[in-house]
Amino acid sequence: MKKTRREFLAATGTVGAVGLAGCNGRLTSDGAAFGAVEASLSASVQSETDYSHHRTIKDTQTRQFSRFGISRTVEVTSVISEYDRAIELGLIGTRVQAAVFATLSTPQISLLGKDFNPLAEMDTTAIANMIQERYDNIHNVQEEATLEAEVAGETTSVTRFTADAQLAEIGQGVEIYLYVSEPAEVGEDFVVTLAGHPTAFGQNEETVRTLMGGVTYE
Repeated sequence: MKKTRREFLAATGTVGAVGLAGCNGRLTSDGAAFGAVEASLSASVQSETDYSHHRTIKDTQTRQFSRFGISRTVEVTSVISEYDRAIELGLIGTRVQAAVFATLSTPQISLLGKDFNPLAEMDTTAIANMIQERYDNIHNVQEEATLEAEVAGETTSVTRFTADAQLAEIGQGVEIYLYVSEPAEVGEDFVVTLAGHPTAFGQNEETVRTLMGGVTYE
């Protein structure tokens, strides 16, 4: 299936780990299962920024892990929530979902005394590079600046990148700003946020901070 512009934000959904520590884990007949809590964008911030919910995806990965000669099959479920904002291209009469925002929450995991949290070890550049490697419509990602923002009540570092992207609705390439926050430890999960919009809109850092600050975790 062809991946669309919106789906690039789900690239960080492939996160595997293992263990049984914390209230997000449960025993199964084969090993253990861990599930994250959704990190969503509050209704008030959606209204303020004119973003709307597009979809929420539960991404489940199964991995086999061994330690001290003991093997466990672990099921890890991350939750990705996507939001977007449309613009009207008057000359061609087309509405384009040009600005996107997404949250990813993935569970903290510990098995047999060892933590398995690959997302927690990734910085923003590694996450951006993973997006570029996995999705053909995002390329030429270049780091530009660093700022701070609050995500689900936690202060975290955010990197602004420039990148080239393809808008599927009009088949046209545009330069975008891509904002990626470092993983924030929230409750029993790690939460990452991503925002992207054409550079023609300007940097819009205050809007990005508002979106990230509007993330709720329950």
